[in-house]
Amino acid sequence: MTHSTATVYTAITFAPVQGFIEKSRKLRDLYGSSFILSYLSRALCDTAQDLLHDADNNPEPVISPALINLTQGTPNQIIICGNFPENAVRAAFAKAWTDVVEVCREEIEKRLLEFQPYRWQRAWNAWSNHTWELFWAQTHEQDYSLSDRIGEVRRRLNEQKRSRAWTGINWTGESSTLSGADAIAWYGMADKTDPKHPQLSQQTAQIREFYQHLSAAFTESIVAPNERLSIPELIKRLITLDAIADRLNLKLNERPSVEIPLSFKDINRHRDKPDERRWTGWFQGDGDRIGEYLKHSVETNHKSEAEVLHDFSQAMIDWGGKTLKFRLLEKSGRIIYAGGDDFLGVLYRNAPEPNLSARECLNWLYTFPGIWNVHQQKITVSVGFVWTAPGVPQRDVLQHCRETEQAAKQGGRDRIAIRILFNGGNYLQWICPWKFLPMLQDYQDRNHKTGLEANWTHLYQDIAALESRHAFANQTEVARALFAVYFGTKHRTDLDNDAQLWNSPGHSGILGDRTLYPTLQMQQRALNDWVINLAKVGFHLHDQ
Repeated sequence: MTHSTATVYTAITFAPVQGFIEKSRKLRDLYGSSFILSYLSRALCDTAQDLLHDADNNPEPVISPALINLTQGTPNQIIICGNFPENAVRAAFAKAWTDVVEVCREEIEKRLLEFQPYRWQRAWNAWSNHTWELFWAQTHEQDYSLSDRIGEVRRRLNEQKRSRAWTGINWTGESSTLSGADAIAWYGMADKTDPKHPQLSQQTAQIREFYQHLSAAFTESIVAPNERLSIPELIKRLITLDAIADRLNLKLNERPSVEIPLSFKDINRHRDKPDERRWTGWFQGDGDRIGEYLKHSVETNHKSEAEVLHDFSQAMIDWGGKTLKFRLLEKSGRIIYAGGDDFLGVLYRNAPEPNLSARECLNWLYTFPGIWNVHQQKITVSVGFVWTAPGVPQRDVLQHCRETEQAAKQGGRDRIAIRILFNGGNYLQWICPWKFLPMLQDYQDRNHKTGLEANWTHLYQDIAALESRHAFANQTEVARALFAVYFGTKHRTDLDNDAQLWNSPGHSGILGDRTLYPTLQMQQRALNDWVINLAKVGFHLHDQ
């Protein structure tokens, strides 16, 4: 890949991304949302490839994300080598989203013939036109003197994102039961209705009947009879159907890039019997200091910034598409999103399979550094893992995933933050560098039992008793001694060694960045908290 010094670069993204994903009650909503985002990005990449590809002058116009035969996990920030005009970008994006909307609407109308004629076209058109906001930026030929033109086009794209022009969609009547933010989708939703009119109860009955038929036509796993979904929420559910995917394949010029799982298995965390409700493990991660890594690669490998970015994107998408998906804990989970160096996934099992335990998830996390390094890029990763009680709403779970990942970043990077999330929102959290995580396997209780037989209640009770007596105040000897009792003197030396406690170039310390704890008292408190949180989180991770 060689580009002239006067090459024009185009950057594209769209919004809302987080808001679109967060309006999710089920795993199917979340998975459908992530797939739609990736599908729209892929459509833009395909259009750029068709428009700008030139075997001699511009053989690979799409720099990032690298194009492989995969839609799921395509990042929504796109860097193009060449002049991809804004009007062409908007036309391609509008067509891709309209295809999704229309295919879903037509599938409903085809399966539920008894409600014809449908009087909801105007509402679907409104969502087709006003769901997304697209952002576009370019460098110009006169910018050839810039040393970091890709960085410049990204900066310009971020400037564009600061100025938003949202268009809201108004409605009358009841709102959806999932997010409560939009109108209920039903065959007569475009009719003008007076809320004070006595026919309102008749409309409620019509909506009830429509959703009963909708559930019967698409199964309860797609739409439950008692649910009332908005148009975008309905699209998220329907996009996971093979029939929808097959039709979208044709819309993308028969490129086999729509990848819907043949046997989607949703999470059932909220069973009727309390003893059947299941905990789930959610993980979200992101590569560390990617910008610095790419800049260093440009300087040391004697390649252009475009070549380095493209190679990196290729390696990460290949990793997300082919590696991580097939190495989940005994197939007891699913990657929801793996776009570039960031990813989101969940570990779970449904009945009649046995409950998934936190210990099993922890054993999988021990192997994660090896899974991550398969991409062979010399970057570390920060991950947030949230072991979640069955009563926590999925939207709250996603928020905790983001917070936990950020805690791993702020704790010094190249580490994992583990959060135990209880019903009601209370949580416990412990942060540890990846290389020190296997230390948990060396735990030995008071009866000298280790491994599966070890009783973590012993350490948990000791910590609780010492905390109640304020034994950890203004010194660290108690924490160090207790740590040595349960993890051995070999690991005790790590806590006694400043070089192991704090970050240094190429090394992730147990407590992270020392500059975050400028005083001796703060450093002592950090070490005590690390041991205390280890005991509390470790107890729940190993609780039988």
